Amino acid sequence: MRKFLSGVRAAHALIILIAVNLFLAYLIGDQYGQTWDEPSFYLYGERSFEAYSLGLSGRPLVPDRHIFFLDLRYYGPFYTSLGWKIVDLLTPVLNDWAYPDLWHLVNFGFFQVALISLYFLAKRYMSQWMAFFVVLLFNTQPLIFGHAFINPKDIPFLSFFLVSSTLGFYMADAVKTVEEDEQKSGSYPQFQLHLAILVGLFVLTFVGKDLIYSAIQSLVSALYSAPTETFLGKIFSLMVGNSNRLPLENYVHKAFSAHLERTVLYLLLILSVGRKLYLVRLGKKKPELVLRINTQLWVLVLISGLFLGLATSIRLLAPFAGLLVAIYALGTRGKNSFPVLIYYFSLAAFTCYLTWPFLWDSPLYNFFEAFQVMRDFPFTAEVRFMGDNISPLNLPWYYIPFLITVQSTEPAVLLAWVGFIFLIFTIWKHNLYGNLVLLGWFILPIGLQIFLSSNAYDNFRQFLFVLPPMFVLAGIGLESLLSMVKHRTTRGLVYVICILPGLIGLVTLHPVQYIYYNGFVGGVSGAEGNFELDYWLTSYREAASYINEHASPNANILAFGSAFNGARDDLTIYSFMSEDDIDGLDVTFEYAVITTRFSSHLDVFEDAELVYEVRRGGALLAVVRKLP
Repeated sequence: MRKFLSGVRAAHALIILIAVNLFLAYLIGDQYGQTWDEPSFYLYGERSFEAYSLGLSGRPLVPDRHIFFLDLRYYGPFYTSLGWKIVDLLTPVLNDWAYPDLWHLVNFGFFQVALISLYFLAKRYMSQWMAFFVVLLFNTQPLIFGHAFINPKDIPFLSFFLVSSTLGFYMADAVKTVEEDEQKSGSYPQFQLHLAILVGLFVLTFVGKDLIYSAIQSLVSALYSAPTETFLGKIFSLMVGNSNRLPLENYVHKAFSAHLERTVLYLLLILSVGRKLYLVRLGKKKPELVLRINTQLWVLVLISGLFLGLATSIRLLAPFAGLLVAIYALGTRGKNSFPVLIYYFSLAAFTCYLTWPFLWDSPLYNFFEAFQVMRDFPFTAEVRFMGDNISPLNLPWYYIPFLITVQSTEPAVLLAWVGFIFLIFTIWKHNLYGNLVLLGWFILPIGLQIFLSSNAYDNFRQFLFVLPPMFVLAGIGLESLLSMVKHRTTRGLVYVICILPGLIGLVTLHPVQYIYYNGFVGGVSGAEGNFELDYWLTSYREAASYINEHASPNANILAFGSAFNGARDDLTIYSFMSEDDIDGLDVTFEYAVITTRFSSHLDVFEDAELVYEVRRGGALLAVVRKLP
């Protein structure tokens, strides 16, 4: 047995973990409730996939249907489009699964990509087996595990952000130092840089076409409006003749459609290649026009640039991953990384543009509009924090750091602090830029949120992408501590103690693990009334089980808010936000499902009979009332 275990590698254990995850998802994936946001988000995915199909066939989009769909246009649609298609393919295979359950299965499937990426990220800082333990600790966090099923926004973004960052770091490592003889001549790196700049400018003609159009419009307007006797007027007359002039828009459209900027780039490319050939011939060398192929590097450039673009087409924070990669590349490879980074960002920008229909018409303008909206997202409800209902704009500066501390398991938090202290004291000794980007990944997004006082709500789900470096720090901390422990049994016991709180939370809170709070605030029961618990109303799934058993045939059911799934087919569900919403309706309702968020269960139909409660971890999440 010991001989067998000695032959097992950490990578093999990772494969086993993912296989166990997927098997577990098949067993329990149809037990999670639908979140408040899911129905509109999945419809957005369907319409965006339809937009892709129309775009590929050259047919026009219907703006209200394919582009201006609620405020979801400010979220990139790549993941929801891809997920919608996968769900569509799975529907006939798992025909006994409900539509939301198939989505939960797909969400959790993509979460496995994050686990693989986290392993390769952690392996850069520690041994392979400790890197696997970091993945295991991350995977058994109840908060993350629960979100991995029900969250089609933040978990896919975490996964793609993590992939693009990790691949980018490996890409930077693959940039080789230019050979000494080529450094002396200077021709090889110069040609590479020139070629990269031309490629970047060519991509700009697509992703910046609205900026180019504005520049052309200004130039043509100046020529058009200039008096005939002036220099500009004579140039315009020479170009269009002195006959009757067409409206200004005609000339602007004609100039823009000619794509003269691309013609200029083609000429510059020809001149650059011709100059390279001439210099090679003078030196009597073999014509190496592009590079001595570094296959590993350019495969990594292609894949990492693609993933950065796809991550941006999920959420606008993704370019921060590119910034981390650029800092690391410039710090470790210097100017030799310039061409690679230009290709990397160009490919990312072009990928984002192609996969986001909202950008097709006016890429830069709409991108910055989306950035502004997402930075100051108009969330008007209050947030439950420390026992008070607080406006998102008035939350204390420590809101996110505090929630990360109390919603991660205690061992993960304590080990992360140990790793942070260890890294601070050793940061200059080795891997300086690797350590800096790890700390920056975790600290900068939270710091900017604090500095800008940006909206935060639904706890810190929008900041789940900052958790991977925290768990890498935890791995660094544990490895530093275990270096002082020689006894195998003791080391094994430490591993078990670190994992056990998460496993207990996974079992006891199922299927609402995302409401997890640790012992620092007294667990979920201690968080009740003080912090947000089931803010997405997923506990309604259990309430549906009770109603399915007791409701009359074809009954009408009220659900406070939304996200009521799992009901019998014959039942009709009405969403409402107050009793005023149903006043005047000529409909008789039999049951009402009401969340405990903001104590709604105490104010809505408080006189109706309480017939069922949904509880987890000692906390009340939702109630069912039988209406008279």
